[in-house]
Amino acid sequence: MFRFILTTMLLAAILGCGGDHADKYMQEGFVYFQQQKYDEAIVSYEKAIKAEPRAAAAYNMIGMAYRFKFNQLGAPEFRQKEMAAFQKAVSIDPKNWVAMINLATDYYADGQKGKAAALFKKALELKPDHPEKAEILKMIAAGEPKP
Repeated sequence: MFRFILTTMLLAAILGCGGDHADKYMQEGFVYFQQQKYDEAIVSYEKAIKAEPRAAAAYNMIGMAYRFKFNQLGAPEFRQKEMAAFQKAVSIDPKNWVAMINLATDYYADGQKGKAAALFKKALELKPDHPEKAEILKMIAAGEPKP
């Protein structure tokens, strides 16, 4: 189920990227990503960003590639690059609920549950039928102040 949701979100991110050259690099990056070739995916997403600097989807995808590298290697610099990419995606497109969920997940994992809750709420306003809504609501509850 998670793999289906991830693939759907990745395809949505790719389709949200503008420009012919950027699209080519996004598709190339997606193929590398699926093959778990994260370094190559990062290079492709960087090319997409160079071709279309305001492509929020490209920033979201490079963030995902850094997430998977972080999960593989545990190197903190990959987590920092991951979060920076998601932050950039959200700053470019404040309605990019996919990047918002990704950034909120990072905040939650880092113990910044209040920040995570605010982003999760915003993302659910944009995507109220999110397939993982029940789990997101639990994370929101964990990040809200206790009375």
